Amino acid sequence: IIFTLKFYSINKRGGKNMVRNEEGILKGIRVIDFTDFLAGPYIGMYFADMGADVVKFENLTSGGNFVRNAAPLEKKSGISMYFQNLNRNKRGVALDLKKEEGKKLFAKLIKSADVLIENNRPGVMKRLGFSWEECKELNPRLIYASISGFGQYGPNSYRPGYDLIAQAMGGSMSITGWPGMEPTRAGMAIGDMFAGLNAGFAICASLFERQKSGKGNHIDVALVDSIFSGMEAKMMQYVYTGKSPEKTGNKYISSAPYDSFKAKDDYFVIASGTDKHFQSLSTAMGMPELHSNPLYIDTESRKKNADSLKVIIEKWASDKTVNEVVKIIDTVGVPVAPIYNCEQACSDKNIVEVREMLVKIPGPKRHPEIDELTVIGNPIKMIETPCRYTKAAPDLGEDNYNIFKELGYTDEELDNYKKSGVMN
Repeated sequence: IIFTLKFYSINKRGGKNMVRNEEGILKGIRVIDFTDFLAGPYIGMYFADMGADVVKFENLTSGGNFVRNAAPLEKKSGISMYFQNLNRNKRGVALDLKKEEGKKLFAKLIKSADVLIENNRPGVMKRLGFSWEECKELNPRLIYASISGFGQYGPNSYRPGYDLIAQAMGGSMSITGWPGMEPTRAGMAIGDMFAGLNAGFAICASLFERQKSGKGNHIDVALVDSIFSGMEAKMMQYVYTGKSPEKTGNKYISSAPYDSFKAKDDYFVIASGTDKHFQSLSTAMGMPELHSNPLYIDTESRKKNADSLKVIIEKWASDKTVNEVVKIIDTVGVPVAPIYNCEQACSDKNIVEVREMLVKIPGPKRHPEIDELTVIGNPIKMIETPCRYTKAAPDLGEDNYNIFKELGYTDEELDNYKKSGVMN
């Protein structure tokens, strides 16, 4: 049974007279999510949260996505919460594309779609018979987004590329960590996430352009390119000085004090970006003379003398808790924060409740023992078209019959495809 969730609720910020359309801003857009691991599923999740009909395609013969069994696992059922978080709100199709019948079914699905996202190594889709050129013949309006390690062309395009490879070759590992340390990757998979978000932005721009031209587009996003782009001022430092930036720990190259500091019980950060910030900080610390000291009188001076300034700040904070320090500095409008671990972040009511960054979704159909699952909320908040959380990640091929019946196939035809091993 196919149904559309239609209801309205009171807007939390707009008061009783404002209502929100809960169907999602991308209702009516069909996305084929032909992806695995992180970059592709991540942006597919965004589209699904925003109301698009995201069809998660998986290879039947391989047992589906590699990360279906990736940790962490839900305790009762053993299902992967890595997979659940990235694939909530999606419907699932599984076919054997090595069989001609499977190719015909997938071609039919492509004809019905607005967007296809794939993150295979360049050449894989062509071998399957579904390259951009081939899909464009099937559906000239299709927006086809390819995410890969090194892009669809160039001498490195054939190479496999994961987040660690992107961080290594895009430059970010060379500037992450403390002086003298070995190169260090960011704790998050920033190459995958940057690439996924870049692809999502390009897809939305292409959908907008298609309204005028009626034509689809091929989007080519590389993880390495995405990290390189995100290097911003660091890369400009090399381009315009000829000197590669070095690791500076938590210091920021353009301002000071912009770093982590030790209090009595733990660490905190200050992000003083202007002279006015520093003047307010000095006053809050009970040292108004600091901002007129020649060593710290302006941004350039503070950058040169950041180490001695850090000693002063940590001496002032040494008899105070992080919470006390944050309260004192925050009161005067200077950016300051504790350094949370995951437990602390999940205990911050503003993050997880007010901003809804932990949300509930219904339990998977095949696991009635689970009423609901907790997943990470979407960081994009849209007042009149909020993101929605209505469905667990699909089981392998869970929606085969529903989706292909929508495309005109009968139960008898689908039963025959199931018997022949084309679908499950």
